[in-house]
Amino acid sequence: MQLSKLIDAHNLNSLIRKATSGFRILDCTYNRVVPPEMQNPKEFKEKHYGKIEELLKLPSPHRDIYLQSHIPTAVHIDLNIAMYPGRYQKFSLYEPEIFEKYIQLLGVNAGDHLILYGRGPFGGMLWPAKFYWLFKSYGHHKVSLVNGGFADWIRNGFGIESFKETPKIKSGNWEAKDRLDLNITYEELVKNEPENSTDLNELAKKANILDSRIRGQYEGTEETGLDPYNVEGCYIPGTKNVPVVELVDENGHLKDKEEIDKYLKKANFEPNKPAITMCNLGIQASLLSFILEEIHPKIPTRLYNGSMKEMEVRDPRRISGTPKRA
Repeated sequence: MQLSKLIDAHNLNSLIRKATSGFRILDCTYNRVVPPEMQNPKEFKEKHYGKIEELLKLPSPHRDIYLQSHIPTAVHIDLNIAMYPGRYQKFSLYEPEIFEKYIQLLGVNAGDHLILYGRGPFGGMLWPAKFYWLFKSYGHHKVSLVNGGFADWIRNGFGIESFKETPKIKSGNWEAKDRLDLNITYEELVKNEPENSTDLNELAKKANILDSRIRGQYEGTEETGLDPYNVEGCYIPGTKNVPVVELVDENGHLKDKEEIDKYLKKANFEPNKPAITMCNLGIQASLLSFILEEIHPKIPTRLYNGSMKEMEVRDPRRISGTPKRA
């Protein structure tokens, strides 16, 4: 089955009505709540790391939202289980065999085309985009996002499904492959910068380093989400600001390719260079990475999963770009 990377609610509804085989719908609902068991990285590593069956038994308010209403046949996938709290990254990547175990428990089989949707801001595509990049990182490329997410499904009047409890699912045979090279590490990011440098200017000569946070955070006119007692600036010199929220229209759909391409040019995006995306936690950056693949599929794109929050802990002096004042 061939599907584009971005599909609409009508396409998905048609697939469901025709009982098309070979695809699996994953509800990526996430409400930013982290259970107490997952809040302390050291304790998590010692007691809960990789214990997928146990983690699935923990309370999950975002799973509860899914149970109340979701697209028919969809299975909930939980970011708190698919990733883990690390020392430097709130959402760290597991070894392939652990991620594989979780995805098998969701009933996903090798060869399935995965259709991801979500709820909330950015047209409900923020969390699905993170899973899109996760699956790609583990070698699975047959993945699509629903343009406009669950809200667009409801807006079109399509039916929903509800459960009182999570249904039992037959385990799948999906296998993970190690493509973690698609995620750039902190060490790679800074390795060619001069000693004690406070920017990423050397890397910027070779790559588009794109900060996908909202414009006010990047320019320091709004709360940055960073600790003002730990960092002096609001962005890393050498990066370019491409606020991904500005690439979604008022209806929660991605803007058309020509409009996004013009936007990238205004942001001084150089199509002859590879791209590296970042934000605060690597979430908005995932959606920007997805969009870049849609607009410029031949340009290599890597994600800095740790993003600004990792930099804040490991190398705060590099966040030296000062707020822009009128």
